[in-house]
Formats: sequence, structure tokens, C-alpha cells
Amino acid sequence: MAESNITKKALADSLKLLTREKSFDKIAVGEITEKAGVNRQTFYYHFKDKYELLEWIYDTEVIEPNLSDLSFDNWDKKMCAVMSLLKKDKGFYINTVKHADEYLTRTFLEKAEGIFSNAIAVVREQMPDRKMLDKNSEGILAKFFAYGLCGTMMEWMVTGMRESPEYMTGTFRDILSACEKAAYEYKTGEIEL
Repeated sequence: MAESNITKKALADSLKLLTREKSFDKIAVGEITEKAGVNRQTFYYHFKDKYELLEWIYDTEVIEPNLSDLSFDNWDKKMCAVMSLLKKDKGFYINTVKHADEYLTRTFLEKAEGIFSNAIAVVREQMPDRKMLDKNSEGILAKFFAYGLCGTMMEWMVTGMRESPEYMTGTFRDILSACEKAAYEYKTGEIEL
């Protein structure tokens, strides 16, 4: 591991320890650096603020290792892995979602919207007439699914992650299957709105 990543990991571990004692919004950069045994200048060399550190934690520990090879065939297993990881360290993740929710929501929405935009592009390419929706409508559809997924995930986290990751992802899979079936039936004229 490069020295830069070792320092970032130390700062991340420090933040995680501090979230056991107080809410994320009450933690100062000075506390993070003191617990990590580095000076403030070192912190600011790596991160502009504690929110950027928080995003780095989510990216390196949750998103990158679990969503790098996401596909239509494995999305539910990947989602289950993400939720299982969140549940393992739920004190940290619940604390940060409750006390940095606006920042995390915006960050999650951007990432999820990108994933859904890519999925829509794949579906568009596989359609015989190559046109599902216009570009603006595709963007709205990506936002719609991103908000639905992120809102549900954030709610699950804030309310204590009571349901199992397997139950949640099974429900997501069932909802997607029902939407897919309804879309097919609408497209083939089997049902009308």
C-alpha cells in the first residue's frame, strides 16, 4: 500500500473511531488528526474537509470493491454485498448517514444516476429500433431510479438496518421484475395504461 493510502487509511480509521463517541457533524478535523497521530497539514494534503474523507471511505470500502464489475446478471448480489458491508459496521454508517445526510445523499445520487444511465444505454443499444426514450427522458428515468434506490437505502440505514440485506435485495429484484414485466406487456399491447 502506498504511503499516501496508509495515511488516508489512518485518517479513515480515526474518523470511524470518533463516530463511536459522537455524531459525525460534531467531529472536527483536529480531532481526526489527533487520533490518527498526524498534523492538520497532513490531513489537508489528502482531503479538503471531513466530507471528502467520508466520501473516500465510502468509495474505497463500499463502492469500488463491490460495484466495479456490476452487470444485469449480478446487480442483486452486488447490492447485497454492499448492504452486508454497511451492516457489519452499522454504527459508523448509520451515524454518518444521519449526520451528513445531505452531503451523502447528493454523492450517492450522482453515483447511482451514473450507474442507471449506463444501464439505460445498454438497454437502448439492445433494442431493435435503438430508441427507447429521448436523451432528456432517459436522464429523468435514471434520476427516478437513482432517487428510488438511494432513498430506500438511506431510509433502511437511518432506521437501523432492521431488514436483512438478503430481504432488501430480494425485494428490489422482485420490484424490478414486476416493472420489467409491466413494461413488456405495455410495449406488446397486452396491457394499456
